[in-house]
Amino acid sequence: DIAAKSLNANPHKIIEEILIELKKNMETLAYSLDNEPTVSSLKSRSFSKSLTAIYILQSSLDFENGGEIAQNLFNLYEFCKSGIMKGFTQKNSKIIYDAIPPIEEILEGWKQIR
Repeated sequence: DIAAKSLNANPHKIIEEILIELKKNMETLAYSLDNEPTVSSLKSRSFSKSLTAIYILQSSLDFENGGEIAQNLFNLYEFCKSGIMKGFTQKNSKIIYDAIPPIEEILEGWKQIR
């Protein structure tokens, strides 16, 4: 999904698209935990896409030039990844919903950098 949307985009736009998709997939995962059957392709797909987005975001960080900011972003992504994994395994949507605000803040900040 992200690759198709960002085929001709610059790196800044690609990260923005990943953040948007991450937020969307986290919301979908949390919703599906409350409203989908125990085994659900929507739940599994949202879980997988959320973790993939976190991996891409963490892999894109430049610790050499980004210093403390890069480390802080890495830690926020780790917090979100932990929330996604705990919420999914414990079937607790609140844990996932609690991990969404940091992503929203990063996304809003990222949009202002343009």
